[in-house]
Amino acid sequence: MRVLVTGATGFIGFHAAARLRADGHDVRALVRSREKGEGLLAPLGVASHDLVVGDMTDRPAIEQALEGCDAVIHAAAGVSVTTRKPDFSANLRGTQAVVGAACERGCETLYVSSLAALFDPKRRIGDDSPLVQSRTEYGRSKAASDAWVRTLQDAGARLGIVYPPGVVGPDDPGFSESVKAYRSFLRSTLKSSGGIQLVDVRDLALLLERMLERRARGRVVAAGHFFDWDGFTALLERVTGTRISRVAAPGWLLRVAARGFDVVGKLTGRPMPMSGEGVEIATRWPDIADSPRVAELGVSWRPADETLADLFRWFVAVGRLPASAVPALGGGSAGQDARG
Repeated sequence: MRVLVTGATGFIGFHAAARLRADGHDVRALVRSREKGEGLLAPLGVASHDLVVGDMTDRPAIEQALEGCDAVIHAAAGVSVTTRKPDFSANLRGTQAVVGAACERGCETLYVSSLAALFDPKRRIGDDSPLVQSRTEYGRSKAASDAWVRTLQDAGARLGIVYPPGVVGPDDPGFSESVKAYRSFLRSTLKSSGGIQLVDVRDLALLLERMLERRARGRVVAAGHFFDWDGFTALLERVTGTRISRVAAPGWLLRVAARGFDVVGKLTGRPMPMSGEGVEIATRWPDIADSPRVAELGVSWRPADETLADLFRWFVAVGRLPASAVPALGGGSAGQDARG
C-alpha cells in the first residue's frame, strides 16, 4: 500500500510511518516543515518526493498528498490537556479536510481519536460508547472531530476510528505531554482513587497497520494496560529502582483543588500544577477493556514494564533525564531518590 500519514513528525504518526516502512509499505507524509520531515523520515526510507509541505487544513496540499495513495492515517492534531491554548479549532477543520478528501477518493482511512473522548466514570466504555463533552477546548475539539467522522461512518465511508488511552514509549520526536508526564511521575504520583491506562506507541502503530491491511472499519478501543495508582507506582519503582513520593488525598478533594487551580489560571494566565479535567480523569478513570477486534487483528500489548524500561532508557539516551535517576536501568545506586 501507499499510505498518507498526517502527523508523521509527531509521536503516533512517526511510529505509524516507521511500522509501515518496516513492513514494506510506501509512506507519504504531509509535513509543515520539509527540513524536519526529511530529518525524521528519511532514515525510515521515506523519499523526499513523498513529503508534501502543508498543514492539515491546507486542502490543495492534501489533494496533492493523496495522489496515488490507497490509505490514510490521520494522526495530526493540536494536543494539550494541561495548557490553556485558546484555539483548537484547527483539529476539526483539519479532520474535515483530510478525512473528507480521503473518503471522497475512496481511500481506506483511519482517524486516531482518544479514549478520553469516551470517558464517563458512570458507565461501561466500549466501541459503541457515545462521545462525552469535555471541559477543555482541546477535548471539545476532539469530540467535535470524532462526531463529524462518525457521520461519515454512518454514511458508509471506508473509515475506522481508533481510541487509545495515554500513548507512551520511546522515540517521541515532539516530546509530547503524554510522554513528558512519565518523567514527572518519577517525582510524584497519586495515592488516590482512579488510575492510569497506557498503550505502547509501537503496538498502537501495529494495530493501525493491521486495520488498514485487513480493511477493518468501525470503532476500536485500544485500551492497553490499566493500573490503579498503587499498582502504577509500584511498577514505576520496580522498573526504575527509584523511590517515588505520592500525593495522598481522596479523589473528591483533589478534584475540588484542581477546579480552584482552573479558576486561578484563567484569571492570572499562569500555568497551574494541575487541571480540573486532568485530575477528574486521573481520580475517576476505570479499568477499560480492549475491543475484541484488537485480538482478532492479531495484536497483543507488550508488557508495561518493557514499555517503561524502553521509555526511560530513551529519556537518558537523548539527555532528557540523568542516568542516576533510573538506577535499576544501570544508571546509579539502587534506591536513589529521583526528586530534585
